[in-house]
Amino acid sequence: MRCQIDILGVGLAAPGLPDWHQFQSVLRGLPLDPAAKPAPSSLLSPRERRRAPAAVKLTFPAAEQACSMAGIEPGKPLALFSSGMGDLDITDYMCRTLAETPNLLSPTRFHNSVHNAASGYWSIGAGATGEVTALSAWCDSAALGLLDGMTRTVTGSEPVLVVIYDDHATGPMQDLWPGDHAFCAALLMSPPGQRGSIAQLEMTICREASRHPALPAALQARIDDNPAARILPVLALIAGEIDGEVVLAPERGPALKITRSA
Repeated sequence: MRCQIDILGVGLAAPGLPDWHQFQSVLRGLPLDPAAKPAPSSLLSPRERRRAPAAVKLTFPAAEQACSMAGIEPGKPLALFSSGMGDLDITDYMCRTLAETPNLLSPTRFHNSVHNAASGYWSIGAGATGEVTALSAWCDSAALGLLDGMTRTVTGSEPVLVVIYDDHATGPMQDLWPGDHAFCAALLMSPPGQRGSIAQLEMTICREASRHPALPAALQARIDDNPAARILPVLALIAGEIDGEVVLAPERGPALKITRSA
């Protein structure tokens, strides 16, 4: 299977990579500033931001950036949120509290302990009326999230917002999940021929091993640190800063071979 999709917008949210412009600067050789952080979400009120779980605070800025770049209202596209572990902070909190002081379990944090918390908050905060999906595929969530988003794009007629993310691990969760830095990237895709496209990608389903052209050491370190950051070479293709092919190969299931066609 081979298809083409247009990229209408891109967003990032990670320590040192707070947005698309900062990512492009690092691609071109400027140092990564670990203190640079994404701007807070404009879709949530200050009160909602205080109550929102870490996954929401991580994903909303990237998703909003992608929609803003495309000039599309956040509630318009279909949305797909793909994450290996969801909100690791709440997972750590829930396990600790249940083991030590279960009577002190916060109803609010318990309410946010589901894997689809980020996508659910997006439905509310963005006013999304279409389909909003939460997906998990362990360390393969970047590849399979992109595959699912591509499939929805080529089989439909609406833009699709793909949000790939994973938080950093804390406490005992560090033994289970790698990652010292949170990472989120959002891609707003559409069928080819849309006005305002910033890049066109050709994607082919294949059975090949993962590979990508060389990236600056700071970006490669993020790929090694957080499975969600495996999407970074695709973002470099979109930026036009690398040539060649990127292959995202999950441990199970088909791989995606990606090239920039325009």
